[in-house]
Amino acid sequence: MAGDRPATIVRAAACGLVAVLLAGAPALAAAPLKGSVYRGSLGGSQSKIAISLRVSPGGGEVEGLRIGALPIYCPGNGPPGTPTIVFAKTRISAAGTFSSAGSDLIGSGPLKGSVVATVKLSGSFTASGGVHGTITTSYGGPAKDCGGHSSYTAHG
Repeated sequence: MAGDRPATIVRAAACGLVAVLLAGAPALAAAPLKGSVYRGSLGGSQSKIAISLRVSPGGGEVEGLRIGALPIYCPGNGPPGTPTIVFAKTRISAAGTFSSAGSDLIGSGPLKGSVVATVKLSGSFTASGGVHGTITTSYGGPAKDCGGHSSYTAHG
């Protein structure tokens, strides 16, 4: 019987550790603030580009996602004008994460309606009342090499 006691202690300690880890996991994921607007910017070389998003009044969706300009990751300037990217509403998971995609379309001229770039934005809400994530931009045609990704942070 004396040989079984150390094994029992090890099992009890392991169960206790698992219980503590599981109890702390929800604290790492934070619920978004219902009806709040989060504002921030991209990181690194794209830090001048603003980002904003709104959480639905019920707290279950991200809506009203906007970026101030298309990130471009090659020498030169991006397309002229303010991007007209329309992001679809997206659900916020129980873990506080979301992902949405959008496209920037040419607004006028002979190429009206053509896709300039596609953008995918993903993120997660933090316990400190913010949101952080990644934005990935892809261009087609001759600007194909100008795509890339940046991190972002925003606060409500």
